[in-house]
Amino acid sequence: MATSAWQSRRSTQLAKAIGPPKNALPETAISAAARSTARKSVSLVRPKRRKREYLAVRASGESFREWVERNLEESYGGYLFDISMAVLGVFMVIFYLVINWNGFVKKNLGWVQDVDFYLNLIFTAEFLLRLYAAHDRLDYMRNPFHFAELLVLLPSWFDFITKVRDGVIPDNAIVEAISGLRPARILRLYRFLEFTTSSLQRQIVAAMLIVVSITISTAGILQVIEDCKTPCLTSPRACGCQSLSMLDYLYFVVVSIATLGYGDITPVSETGKVLIAFIILLTFIVVPIQVNRIAQVISSHTDYSSSYREAKQHPHIILTGYIDADFLTVFFHEFFHPGNLNWNEKVVILNTQPPSVSLKKVLNTVDSKVKYLVGSPMLDEDLNRAVLQDARACYVLVNRNTTRPQYADQCTALITIALRRGNPTCPIYAQVINAQNAPTILRMGATDVVVHGLMKASIMARSCEVFGLTTVIMNLISQPYTELDERQSPIQWQKPYVHGYVHSFYIVDIPRTFSGLTFGDLIRFLYDRTPVIPIGMLTEDGVQLVDMEFKLGATADPNLCCKVYAIAKSMDAVEDVAQVPPEQVLSYRKNMRRKARSAMDLLNEEQMAAERKKIKPALGNEVEKIRQNTINTYTIATASTVLPDDYTFEYEEFATVGVPTSVARHIVVCGFPLDTYQFLKTIREAPPVDDETDSPAVVFLSTSLIDEDEFARIRVFPNIYFVQGSPVHFPDLRRTRLELATSVLILTRAKESTFSDRNMVDADAITTLRYIVEITQRTRMPNVVIELERPSNVKLLSSLANDRRTSTSYTLPTIVSRQLSYRSARRGSGRRDSTPWVPVDAMGDLGTSPIVLEEFVAAGRVYMDVILDSLLSESYRKAWIAPFINVLVNSRPDDPLQRRLFQVEAPDELISLQYGDCFRKLLDVTGCICIGLWRPERGVILPHPCVFVNPPPDLQVEPGDLFYLVGKPFTFGDAQAWWAK
Repeated sequence: MATSAWQSRRSTQLAKAIGPPKNALPETAISAAARSTARKSVSLVRPKRRKREYLAVRASGESFREWVERNLEESYGGYLFDISMAVLGVFMVIFYLVINWNGFVKKNLGWVQDVDFYLNLIFTAEFLLRLYAAHDRLDYMRNPFHFAELLVLLPSWFDFITKVRDGVIPDNAIVEAISGLRPARILRLYRFLEFTTSSLQRQIVAAMLIVVSITISTAGILQVIEDCKTPCLTSPRACGCQSLSMLDYLYFVVVSIATLGYGDITPVSETGKVLIAFIILLTFIVVPIQVNRIAQVISSHTDYSSSYREAKQHPHIILTGYIDADFLTVFFHEFFHPGNLNWNEKVVILNTQPPSVSLKKVLNTVDSKVKYLVGSPMLDEDLNRAVLQDARACYVLVNRNTTRPQYADQCTALITIALRRGNPTCPIYAQVINAQNAPTILRMGATDVVVHGLMKASIMARSCEVFGLTTVIMNLISQPYTELDERQSPIQWQKPYVHGYVHSFYIVDIPRTFSGLTFGDLIRFLYDRTPVIPIGMLTEDGVQLVDMEFKLGATADPNLCCKVYAIAKSMDAVEDVAQVPPEQVLSYRKNMRRKARSAMDLLNEEQMAAERKKIKPALGNEVEKIRQNTINTYTIATASTVLPDDYTFEYEEFATVGVPTSVARHIVVCGFPLDTYQFLKTIREAPPVDDETDSPAVVFLSTSLIDEDEFARIRVFPNIYFVQGSPVHFPDLRRTRLELATSVLILTRAKESTFSDRNMVDADAITTLRYIVEITQRTRMPNVVIELERPSNVKLLSSLANDRRTSTSYTLPTIVSRQLSYRSARRGSGRRDSTPWVPVDAMGDLGTSPIVLEEFVAAGRVYMDVILDSLLSESYRKAWIAPFINVLVNSRPDDPLQRRLFQVEAPDELISLQYGDCFRKLLDVTGCICIGLWRPERGVILPHPCVFVNPPPDLQVEPGDLFYLVGKPFTFGDAQAWWAK
């Protein structure tokens, strides 16, 4: 009790010494408070140490007895007093055992009596002090332990009185019995129960103290009772006494309690026999009770209520918030990937609930690397159990399927504040549902956020026009197993596809030797000599997609030129950049300078100087500047246009009109996205795919209509239509004019709670896809993107594709169109051969590799939350990777050129060229970086479309191939015109 009170008071004193929390919320608006929180939490000034208070100050109206009781229970002085008394109790027991080790000493030496008396005097003063301070003194004396403390004080006082006044206390049986209680001083060891920190620890210590106390006290009392007052000249049994050492009696008591009874030592006095019989019976009762209590505590006390105790040996990160089994599967796959360097780090999960069955299945696969704790991140004691002060990073997770997204984001904000208060410098990565809440959570102390609603809506919207985008992002974000690239596949398309799958995004430190090159020169140099393709740059204003003519300069770091986000095959390739000989860079720089002089008409020196002033490369330690820019980016991105409030007629018209007959080449969406506004905004702000078409119309097919508040946000966008009906009903599907659509997006809106088997959550989406396949049997199949909640259900999609290919009514198309995605017939059976050679040993227990070779994934037609889960997990090792993906998909709001990832059909001049040559030509002519291509199906050779990320340089470009480019968007017509000139 004293210990817990002291620990509570010590935390209060520490908080007072530090001063008010730097990021505590005042009672004003949340956004204003969060702004000051983020600024102040970064720099915590060490306060001047105050003098420790050992005794509490006496309060007004508090009696002296109450003041003494409060100090004994709650003050630091009382804590030290408890420790001192416990240590003296151990010393007294050891002192008694040493004195009587070889036999009972009837008359101690003078110094021994003095030491014993003064120790007993201290314990007497303590007993009287606690008795005086007790709230109810009678109840205090009724306590068995307190009464035992009084009894063990009497022998020393009897000895003292006998020494001072000889004969005052006569020798009789009562006096001898009281003198024999001296070994019972071992009971003072029960003071150590006050220092236990858990119920299990308390029960174990109590059981040990009971056994030790019974053994030592019984051995000591037997030694007194059995001792011969006069020398025994015959056998001990005849004399009724015996003089044995303390070790002999300890051995006898242990053997008797264990009911072994060897018989080599036995009590000879009647009192000793009665005592040992009583002790055996007492042990039979007391010890099983204690063992049963320990078993009960163990059964109710799981390991989830313990603490993380390996912080010094194994650095750790903390996961808290809404813990989901699906997220943990992806997170562990990324975090414990063999290619990562954090092999010594562990994961501490702090959750308010014990793990469910599905969570336990995931935890069992990484049992030695994960510590699961039940507790709340809002409580300091639980954060201390998770050792927040030493954590390398913290993740705040959100329930993505909640029906109250605003409330979920509020919980994320509160947890972020609690974590930032506990550790002012630890990186905090948070999940957010609504983009409007991202700036606030960043101001509250989060280092970076992954806005689930914005990113999901943006990727889905862009995938309707950029074919295969979902697979491009998923493969480049997730950590691959490079063993796949080493296997030989008999299927022709898998070799270039797997070559791209093993590539990922990395942050590459560009050495200072590259200073003076333009960003385009850097790309050319690294592409020719290392398998690394720089895409963007980390600047003081955040992540930017810079111009190809931006000139790399010097920074404050003597070894680094800049940090770039690049596509690379592995960490070995990233490390090879630092090993490039300076002579090669110098020679390349001289050659490029000669070329630059002949091309000065494209960009003069003054313009280059202005560009250098605008962009300042960062080295990664400008956290506050980059975070502030991220806040501004999300603030601008979430700003919406406000129209007049009178929209009742528009809402009714939207709900009843349906799709006009003039609508064609549009996008059909089965369901409503989580963030419909961001979904439509992304489509409307995206660059046109060609010069002849504007932004496509969007038709929503759903059984229920969105509410008026949501409609008020999306009514600013033109050509938005709604059809009320079911996607699994043929007439409703035909009302969307599906046969003329360019893309179809199938959303999963069901909840896992409605199914007995959580893997059935995608049943509606898969059934909808089946109906679309049947409708397009005799015509063409549009670009279909389907959302799946469970990645394991991808294999069912491939089965549907095989059924369509084996249909007798389906024939091979004769042409390949940019706008349409055709499927070709496969001769022979409908055997699924998309994943026959997948190496199981290369996948790992948590790997996602079995699904990456499924043809719907290879074609880029599946969206899964694995993308955003991987993005969040990679934020720890790849700083600002989430803003980089956001810029790649949506561009920066302040970029006048709107650089982003887009798609263009291969111009005629690039057909039949090797991909490496096309990469260089596209970089030289368009100033855009090519990161791969999407290839439509080619009959038996390629039975389905396929995404090739950074394919081998010798891959031949074919008609109908679509390039993935990063830079200022342009159309196919622009490309044809440039090459014609």
